[in-house]
Amino acid sequence: MKMHPDKPIANQARPFGLGQSLVLALVLTAGFALRPASVQAGFATAGQGISNVLAGSVSNGALFWGTTTNWANSTPSLPFNTTVGWSLPACDRVVASRLIMTVWGGTANYTCQMAVAINGTNLPTANPLVFGSTSDANEVFSGAAPCVYGAGSGLWVVGLPVPGEMLHRDGSSNTVSITESTPDSFDGRIHHVTLVAVYQSAALSNQFDYALAEGSGDIYGTPAAPQVNQRTVPLGTVNPTNATAARLTALYTYGDTGQNDRLYFNGVQLGGDDVAQWDKTGTGLNYGPSVASFEVLGSLAATNSVRFTVAATDVPGTRETSLRPQLAALTVTRPPQTAPPALGIALNVVVTWPVSTDTYQLQFRPSLEAGSWSNVTNAPTVINGQNAVLLPRGAVQQFYQLQKTN
Repeated sequence: MKMHPDKPIANQARPFGLGQSLVLALVLTAGFALRPASVQAGFATAGQGISNVLAGSVSNGALFWGTTTNWANSTPSLPFNTTVGWSLPACDRVVASRLIMTVWGGTANYTCQMAVAINGTNLPTANPLVFGSTSDANEVFSGAAPCVYGAGSGLWVVGLPVPGEMLHRDGSSNTVSITESTPDSFDGRIHHVTLVAVYQSAALSNQFDYALAEGSGDIYGTPAAPQVNQRTVPLGTVNPTNATAARLTALYTYGDTGQNDRLYFNGVQLGGDDVAQWDKTGTGLNYGPSVASFEVLGSLAATNSVRFTVAATDVPGTRETSLRPQLAALTVTRPPQTAPPALGIALNVVVTWPVSTDTYQLQFRPSLEAGSWSNVTNAPTVINGQNAVLLPRGAVQQFYQLQKTN
């Protein structure tokens, strides 16, 4: 069993994209975004696994992914500062973004105090973020809160939400400064720092769905309970209708070149028998990240999952003794969402919501605070995977909600 942190990879920036439907004066009584409820306790010996933290759909969207390698073979003296940077493509808006890093603590009992600044401004969720010890109480699997996933003998994955307004949208470099201190003997070496950002640009002219899963997905070639040798990760809902591109991107640490592992998307193997490949001899660094990205349009479905495995029943030859999948992002690009001329969109209001296995009744009332809800009798029409109801514009304002009927 490896006792040190992940393996970083060379700096990378990979754009992808996403989309969003128009909803006017709509109050939802049933949620559509697939996001698990956040839970407490940021440490589990065998890892917490990986689960969705962000999912959505936007117009004119894409995904930026940047990963830097930050490992040092010798233990630094704390406190110390690490600075990384990326340039996002020039864009109109950053819809959602997360900063993810892997930090080696030395043992599971030590504590880190981490402060993060982006472009000279302190990140509110890490000012500082305190984590560490087997009683760590930070959240996991939350898209809105700082998340900490501790596992093994002192490896920590940190996921931080980044307000979009903190990132430059003019194509200039974004500087991320990370400062670590400790009250004890926390090691503090960082394997990688990764920035994932969903952004919008009118020039893209598309509809873009995304789902991001994160965590500590530790798997072992010869597991001892509660360890496991494979993990299946259900991904957030995306719309496969009329999709023109779909991409799965995954990040690992501890994956050595020449030691086999496999990745499956909806049961289809991707990338051969050695997906996670960190080359110690080529870099001179003992550990670092591996980022792998695959086009998966041919295997895309409404419900998708990935499976990371080093099980002997799956993987031939010399297998990884331990491997840590940490991130998986699925993105789907579709044509821009347009209403047909018959809808008369200039003279009417269109209310839309995603098609799902559940059924909903659109209701209205003139006041948001009081009054009875009445059913809208207009039948919905499915347009690009969305239920759409055409409503005439009137002099009286109306408020709308969806009532689940099954």
